[in-house]
This record gives sequence, structure tokens and C-alpha cells, in this order.
Amino acid sequence: MIPNTTQIPNNLFNGEMAKMKDTELRITLLVARKTLGWILDLKTGMRKEEDWISHFQLMKFTGKKSRALSTAIDNCIKNNWIEARDNKGNILDTPQKRAGKKIFYRLGEIFLSKVETPAKSAEVSQTPAESAIAESAIAESANDKRNTITKEKQLQEVTGKQINDLIEKFRFVNPAYDRLFKNETERDALERLVKKFGIEKIEKIIEALPKINAKPYAPRITTPYKLETKFGELLIFIKKEQEKGPKFLQIR
Repeated sequence: MIPNTTQIPNNLFNGEMAKMKDTELRITLLVARKTLGWILDLKTGMRKEEDWISHFQLMKFTGKKSRALSTAIDNCIKNNWIEARDNKGNILDTPQKRAGKKIFYRLGEIFLSKVETPAKSAEVSQTPAESAIAESAIAESANDKRNTITKEKQLQEVTGKQINDLIEKFRFVNPAYDRLFKNETERDALERLVKKFGIEKIEKIIEALPKINAKPYAPRITTPYKLETKFGELLIFIKKEQEKGPKFLQIR
């Protein structure tokens, strides 16, 4: 991968760009930069799925006025080029739903369904500390390959009972944990995590969340959706804690 570059889905150039107006293209490219431009887990290649982008940032990076941006955002969402959600994962597909909200943007399914993320892509703007963590992750990847067949089989077998059992563990993390059973956004986030990383790893992390949340400067995680969106930040925090002395939490 070329340093200081961002992955852009080929489908943008091979069809969708011809349908876009200038402001719509700028918005789509910015959302790609703010999401695909950041890698969260070097071992799996998982990149940022969404990012909070304020209206001020949109104006600053695109060079467009507020009214033009509002119209272009609406068109981008209608054409499935981008998605807008609130902090609970609810889709904000109309101007009325987006009004006054903190909006998290992601690329639309028309692009994401065709994206392949290499496991060893470098993060676009890593700090020295993050680079050291990335190098450590590469070294550990050799051990992970031994269990590839077993892990792949495990990731394919995610049942409703397993999701319920994991949600039950949030009893000690979130006093309102019982609401998570009926929340499709939370259940879907947890299922995606299990499919990517395996039940054992996610179970271990959930059990450690009360201890993690009590630490200064730790990412505050109380729901499966927050666990998914802050997973990369969480791994960086755990690595830093492990470097201070005794292993804070063993995760493979």
C-alpha cells in the first residue's frame, strides 16, 4: 500500500461517480477518507465503519456552503452513496431526522458490499505508539494462523442463544442491559463482532469491561454497539495497559 493514501471503492469510479454532482462527490470522498482511511485492527484489516463529521467539518473539507451541503447530503443518502446514523445506530434518512443530531456517516451499501480490506493495510496517519502496536500485531499474526480452520468454523456458527448469552454478560456493565435483548442495532453489532473475532475473544472482553471502564482514559463502553465502534480504540488501550507491567487482559 502507498503510504498516506486512502482506499476508495472501485465502484465509485466505475459507475457511481458519473451520476454525482460535484458536491455529492466531495462528500462521498470525505466519508471514505474518514472511514476507510483508518484501520482499527491490523490483524483482521477491519477499518472504521463510520465517523462523526460535523457540519463545520463538511464545509471546511469540501469547500462548499451549508445549503449546498444539505441538499447534496440528502441526495447522497437517497442514492445509497452514504448513510447517516445517530449515536445509537438509528438511520437518519431524512432532513427532519438529522436536524440537531450528532451525525455519524458511513459509505452506503452500494460501495461497502464490494469493498475488500487487506489484513495488512497500514493506517493512514498512525502515531509512533500506534505503529509500535501495529508491529506487535503483525508478529502475533503468525500464531493466529494455526487456528484458522477452527476459528472460521466457529465464526460461521453464531446462534441466537450465543448472542443472548453474551448480552447477559452486559448485566455487570450496563444496569439497563435487559433493553439490549430487544434492540436490533445492539444485537446486530454483537453478531458482527462475534463473526469477526470469535465468541471466546468477545466474551473475554465483555467480562473485562467493568475493569476497563474504571480505568482513567479508557474508552467508555456500555453497549455492544459502542464496543463495535470503539473496538480499535479499546485494543490500543489494552495494549498500553499490558506494557505497564502484568498482563492487563490476554486477548488472542
